[in-house]
Amino acid sequence: MMAKVLGQFLFATTLMQMVPVDAAYLEWQAGASTDIAEVQYHGTEQDALFMTLPEAENRFDIPVKVDLDSHGIVTTAQSALVVDRDSGTVLFQKHPDEVRSIASVTKLMTALVFLEQGPDLSQIVELAPELDYVAGGRVYLGYYNGLELEDVLAASLIGSDNTATSALVRFSGLSEDAFIDRMNELAAELGMVSAHFADPTGVDGENRSSARDLVKLLEAAEANEIISDYTQRAQMTVTQATGRTVTIENTNKLLTSFLNLSPYDVLGGKTGYLPEAGYVLATTIEEGDHAVHVLVLGSESKDARVDEVKGLAYWAFKTFSWE
Repeated sequence: MMAKVLGQFLFATTLMQMVPVDAAYLEWQAGASTDIAEVQYHGTEQDALFMTLPEAENRFDIPVKVDLDSHGIVTTAQSALVVDRDSGTVLFQKHPDEVRSIASVTKLMTALVFLEQGPDLSQIVELAPELDYVAGGRVYLGYYNGLELEDVLAASLIGSDNTATSALVRFSGLSEDAFIDRMNELAAELGMVSAHFADPTGVDGENRSSARDLVKLLEAAEANEIISDYTQRAQMTVTQATGRTVTIENTNKLLTSFLNLSPYDVLGGKTGYLPEAGYVLATTIEEGDHAVHVLVLGSESKDARVDEVKGLAYWAFKTFSWE
């Protein structure tokens, strides 16, 4: 009997040496909601008992609610979600899995698929109304007037220019059908189980997703340096071959708000509007070492979507402490 106990003790000691346990991490995993990814393991079934913990340098702080009486803000959005960027912890939610029209937030997926084709962004191109024009919103770029391809991408992401976005499809080398097919393929690869894309600009109300799935698109877009750069610019001036210049202002008005002044930073995002979608805004706000994804879908007005994201972001940073 003594030998058996000694053997169990030696096995437990060996196990602890092989798998250094971070007690706080395990406690968080044990109490995590279904919104947070489960601990992963690799190898055979026999190996399954050995959990794979993050490397020390990759471990992240966990948001802990310090104001237990605060439950968020009143929002006109039909769907809203606040998620801690690093841990994936849901801090606030309102119908996060409701599948809704997403309007011009679609352009983030369009930019990803376009850049995936490896275009030469320095090449000189021209827009043509008979090939590229899409109604709805402002057309910033002049037709039959040369400009760099990167400026067409900028007009799409910064100014939400539908015609510029349509031109990106033409300059990608793919047919529109093939481009849309790739958008849906990439959505599946990102794990966007509810997403469906019907056109590259977002003018089709059948471009749909849930707020929870849009977090995955937002993260993929912000991981792309080119998209991240443009979506963080409050404005940009484009000069075409004839000397014509135009200043394109970002539709994401958070970039000119207090949330883009120290200690806060707006790390990107995209707006959208259609009658069937309402007013949409998906963005990421950083304070110090921590950031939250904030999404509102179906807000009642252009001002409401901005004010509600401001309120939700500010509420999250004041209500939670990262430990």
